[in-house]
Amino acid sequence: MTNRFLILSQNPDLTTKIEQLIKKKRENYRHLTTPTSLVVALNDENYSGIFWDITQSNLDTTLATLLLIRNQVAGPIIIFTNSHSDRTLDKLYKAKVDFVAGLEINEKLLLRIFEQRLWSYSYKIHTQEKKLTNRADEEIIETGSIKINIGKYSVFKDNEPVVLTPKEFQLLAYLAQNKGNVISREQLLQKIWGYDLLGSSRIVDIHISHLRDKLENDSTHLEHILTKRGFGYCFI
Repeated sequence: MTNRFLILSQNPDLTTKIEQLIKKKRENYRHLTTPTSLVVALNDENYSGIFWDITQSNLDTTLATLLLIRNQVAGPIIIFTNSHSDRTLDKLYKAKVDFVAGLEINEKLLLRIFEQRLWSYSYKIHTQEKKLTNRADEEIIETGSIKINIGKYSVFKDNEPVVLTPKEFQLLAYLAQNKGNVISREQLLQKIWGYDLLGSSRIVDIHISHLRDKLENDSTHLEHILTKRGFGYCFI
């Protein structure tokens, strides 16, 4: 299966270097130029990693974006920057990036780092999926026309497959496994994204909206993913 990566850079030379590296691995890529477009792209499709040139970005904006998207990327995030101060490096690695490189990094070294990190994530995902499959292969949740197979990461509506992003599936599965219970935004943030920060609950609302678009028949008469105002969401 071919992987697809995001390149976020306004530097033509660096972009070309990264493109050549990805082509050597016979993988695919998409080129972006702003953090906002990065967030949009990850909400639309799944990607296996990010090459991110932050030389034209504000560090605080970069860190806020990383916090928002890190758990949507089941692969390496490699940062390119001119600043290698201890403060910058400390903040970037705390945001769970995989490697911080200079713009003039040797191509062979970059390729080796890329291959090693990609293998590491692939091995981790394979191991996790094997454990989940062994434990929950037959865990199927059905309600109305919706069928969710937890172990096989599949969702069907009216016997037709529904394409979800990894975060959308995790969110739906967690709600379905707690069917009938009201789950707060804070609980969902902690369980699915691994953090709970003031103002970050908006990401839950966005993903709930995407799930409703894909699963509900009528947005004005919700049947499955309900809002309990002041409390959270409930799957029925």
